[in-house]
Amino acid sequence: MARVTIVSDTHLSARVPETLAAWQAVHDHVERTRPDLVLHLGDLTLEGSEGPDDLVLGRRLLDDLAVPWRAVAGNHDEGDAPPAPGAAEGVVGGAGLRRWAEHVGPPWWAEALDGWWVLALDAQLVGSGLDAEGEQWAWLEDRLAAAGDRPVVLASHKPVATPPGEGSEGPGVRFLPADARARLRSLLAGATVPLVVSGHVHQGRTLDLDGRHHLWVPTAWAVLPDDVQPALGDKRCAVVDLDLHPDGTWSAVEVVPPGLAQLTVSVDLPNPYA
Repeated sequence: MARVTIVSDTHLSARVPETLAAWQAVHDHVERTRPDLVLHLGDLTLEGSEGPDDLVLGRRLLDDLAVPWRAVAGNHDEGDAPPAPGAAEGVVGGAGLRRWAEHVGPPWWAEALDGWWVLALDAQLVGSGLDAEGEQWAWLEDRLAAAGDRPVVLASHKPVATPPGEGSEGPGVRFLPADARARLRSLLAGATVPLVVSGHVHQGRTLDLDGRHHLWVPTAWAVLPDDVQPALGDKRCAVVDLDLHPDGTWSAVEVVPPGLAQLTVSVDLPNPYA
């Protein structure tokens, strides 16, 4: 059995000390439980898309963990695909991709874990139109084919599927674009992918869609108030401990590590996005 601690949306920044206190609680949880892998689902940093300082900090804190780790980038780490035609603010590009690769790791990757594969996508590339987007699609198709009957966990910063109506009602940047969700659904249909894990929404939730389970991992730092983001799942700060069993089944539990404060942006602390 492989044991994975999944962490998301830590938004690490030296200028927001609450993020460092939250990370200490995560660090201590990993020290106690010693999973086989820590998987970070993106938004490792608050302002990595603006420059290297937060990324350097995030990498140092990841390296301080007592076990191996892997991470995918979030929109705060490298920018995002345009939310609407013609939008340019915060768009992912060469500089953001290079900084993430230089300071943290590759934008997409595969990790073998006790009979399973973890395949990680860069969600910000989807819809970007960059050459790297096409390269990532080709890589995913090849890796899914190569996995054969081995079970796969697909990891993405953004949720990759939504219940009917929900995707169109939410902001375009909350989920993968609709055409990409359809393309991904077609790719996954021919593979053994029982579980998809994602972050970004700062809420915990489990959905059964398209013949697989979708696990939203909550933020390990602070939730967003309801007037900013509707409650679609469980709004609390936590990590997820995931067990991957050799027979292709899995089990997961949300854990609030000791010392992890339950914070809300702009209620319990200043809004760092302002």
